[in-house]
Amino acid sequence: MEGKRWSLLSTALAAMASASLAQRGMPLQGDVVPRGVPRVLPRATVAALAGVPLGAEAHVKWFSRVVNCATSPLGIADVVTAPLFIGLYLSALVTIGAVLCVDRAVPRYTFRGAGPFALADASRAARFLRGAVAVYFVSVAGYAMYRPYILTPELLSSAAWLPAVQLGIALTVLWRPTVWIGVCGLLLLYAYAMWMYGWFHMLDYLYFIGIAGFLALHALGSSRRDTAAPWVLRLFVGFSLMWVGVEKWVYPAWSYDVLNRELRQLSVGVDHRLFVMAAGFVEYCLAFLIVFGGLSSQVASVVLLTLLLGAIPLAGTLDAVGHLPLVVALLIVAVAPQPMTSPAAGGNTGKTRWDLCSFALSIPGLIALYQLAHRVAYPLPAAWPSAEVFAAVSLAALLGLRLVWASRFV
Repeated sequence: MEGKRWSLLSTALAAMASASLAQRGMPLQGDVVPRGVPRVLPRATVAALAGVPLGAEAHVKWFSRVVNCATSPLGIADVVTAPLFIGLYLSALVTIGAVLCVDRAVPRYTFRGAGPFALADASRAARFLRGAVAVYFVSVAGYAMYRPYILTPELLSSAAWLPAVQLGIALTVLWRPTVWIGVCGLLLLYAYAMWMYGWFHMLDYLYFIGIAGFLALHALGSSRRDTAAPWVLRLFVGFSLMWVGVEKWVYPAWSYDVLNRELRQLSVGVDHRLFVMAAGFVEYCLAFLIVFGGLSSQVASVVLLTLLLGAIPLAGTLDAVGHLPLVVALLIVAVAPQPMTSPAAGGNTGKTRWDLCSFALSIPGLIALYQLAHRVAYPLPAAWPSAEVFAAVSLAALLGLRLVWASRFV
């Protein structure tokens, strides 16, 4: 029962909060929430949120002393055949199905108004993101006297030119005519980090590519590009978080090290194996909904924001500075329209089943893709002809086709 509770949390919370938004008068277009949705659900949201493992969002690579991407991850068979994984996986399937049914009932929605809801407008979102990027790189450059790093806290470098580039990005992104210079600087830092630490290590941080893509598309200036920009950000943020969720399953020792040394109080007596595997499911389910969900994509973004902000008092200033770009990206995704969902999808049971099938395949598919990427990055020629490689190629191709199919609405 304890394991089921952790795995169900992310998607159950999404369903409950969807009803909460509708009952509070959030502007919606299209169908309304079914009358059968209990009014107790908004209250249950607060209770459910209290059970979320907040430490799941403290990035493991920043704090673990045993991180080494060159070591072999657990094989896909070792992960997916574990009884605990199977139980959590089946529980996640049930609750993702329930959330997708709610999404079909509320297929179209828009946010309007002042404050954070104003970020639904692409131009306002771009200005906000440019300001946040500027603040972030000023903070990183200022942090250099204590811990000089490239993009995130574990990407250490003492290169003399680094603070100048970071401050140059902070300055040039503030104005639309010069934002492309800042985007080039951001991509330069990402490329430098790949050269220093390897491209496989940097797959955790593809959301930086999404941020650069958003700013570049908006700077080019057209209504079609303004529509595509939030979709690019959503896709890269979602994939980054799914990838980190998979990492908790294939490299659990990294998380065990952090729990044993720095965040022992987080597990509150729960077995570390259960805690880490469940945290991976929480992160993965929420990230999947960000990419493929309807209204639940926005609720999932809010939940992830809560997790990120809730981890800061536990993880400290380093976590607050390092996660600033992701926090801002999630805030934009939380209020931006979701173009991956068809406006005519309301009540389409066939599409709900297709989305659920996509989720069911995506978990073993992404685990297999992780294995394949690791073998490409750290080749072991004798291990190439295997069932895992075939599974990675096949399931990753299916997930790619799902993205292509959904992106026709963008």
